[in-house]
Amino acid sequence: MPKNSKTPGLKLRGTVYYIRVRVPVAYADIEPRKEVFRSLDTSDPVVAQAKCANARLALRLEWDAARAAEKADVRAVFDSSTELLRSWGMTFSPMKDLLHGEIDQLLERIEKIANIDPSCATVPALLGAVDLPDHTLSEMAERMPELKKAEIRAKNARQRREWCGNFTRAAKDFAAEIGERTIMTISEQDATNYWEFWKKRAREDVTPNYANKQIRYVRQMIAAHFEDIRMPVSKRVNPFKGMSVSKNAYDSADNERSKLSLPEKWIRNRLVGGRILEPFNQEASDIAIVAAVCGCRASEIYDLPAEDIHLDDPIPHLSVRVVLEGPDVREIKGASSKRDIVLLGPALDAMRRHPKGFPRYRGKASYSGNVNNFLRENRLFPELPADSEGKFVISGTRHSFEDRMKVAKILNEERAFMMGHSIGKVRGRPVYGSKLALPLRALYQEMITFPTESWVPRPRAFLRKEIDRLLEEQGHLLE
Repeated sequence: MPKNSKTPGLKLRGTVYYIRVRVPVAYADIEPRKEVFRSLDTSDPVVAQAKCANARLALRLEWDAARAAEKADVRAVFDSSTELLRSWGMTFSPMKDLLHGEIDQLLERIEKIANIDPSCATVPALLGAVDLPDHTLSEMAERMPELKKAEIRAKNARQRREWCGNFTRAAKDFAAEIGERTIMTISEQDATNYWEFWKKRAREDVTPNYANKQIRYVRQMIAAHFEDIRMPVSKRVNPFKGMSVSKNAYDSADNERSKLSLPEKWIRNRLVGGRILEPFNQEASDIAIVAAVCGCRASEIYDLPAEDIHLDDPIPHLSVRVVLEGPDVREIKGASSKRDIVLLGPALDAMRRHPKGFPRYRGKASYSGNVNNFLRENRLFPELPADSEGKFVISGTRHSFEDRMKVAKILNEERAFMMGHSIGKVRGRPVYGSKLALPLRALYQEMITFPTESWVPRPRAFLRKEIDRLLEEQGHLLE
């Protein structure tokens, strides 16, 4: 390569190549010089050309760090400094680690300083003297949506609000019980005290499951901070690791919060046949009917985008799936919840009244609470059994759906397929092979769907023979 290289700003001085960079106007307040010359520490023209882009990037990162330092922005100084270190193939290490580490690594960093203005904010970063960014739990709760953006991209407005609320509440509870702390100052004793607080609450007024969730949210915020500042895994000491509240042998709170199966006669004659929710509103009534007949979670119905409603299909059905794009993004409970829900009898009639879905409730959180309040205020729920310690809520129709499948002698794994439960958990081992086909789902659904004036399910014995026939057609040996 000739002395006057075609690479802009690359100059040969004696036997060493330099980069010449004109200072952008945007950095004129940080860098007093008009131009900066920097040695590339090589006389090899090919190496010099390769180093050129990195050298330009390093200068910009130094200026960014200097600006952050001028504003006393600890986070910005750390980010820009660590980016600069990465461009040099280095990572941030605290000074004590550098002093006790290999001497060659320390000397390499000192050599880099020789080419940098000693007053530059990146010099302390090279020597591990930059303060690590730190945040209170309250600040972390606000940052979690950004830090976990990829994980929550499928959540709709309601799901995102509930997700964020979990961390906000956990941060508030921690501050109220232990005091305001930053992530890096939460001690093992603080964690132990908070753990004891929730163990006591679990014996008095909350379930162990709820207590464990509150501990987990704090643990997740600490882990997210460590990941965010790129702390080496070996240095990440989460004081909440391994902490959980054991389930009590007898937990009265569990009984108080248990959801009872709604009685079969009430669902058939009042909710579906009598359509007792129509005075409240038509959408709520038909959501409840579909949920009761098909055993879905209510949110699986009211969050449906219009394109997932297939009323003109040879087997009318709803598709429960994750939606990542568009106005109707939504997340589902788990991978096993992805399934087709067959529409027959009253459920099909209800969906035909709403071929585009349920805009009144889509992406919102008002359905269950409002429906339960309406049923209670108007004394429309059935009478509780005399020995019951639970309560009736509209989501109890899902438990009733499983009860109907048991009466119809539908096997445990078949029930799991229909309800969107994990077959792996039912079996206690991984599941291989294809999922239940839509025609088979339709036959199982027909066994437990209520008749209407215009439609009556075929006898269960006939449906069982049809199931066997379809399975044999697929090559399965049933005897």
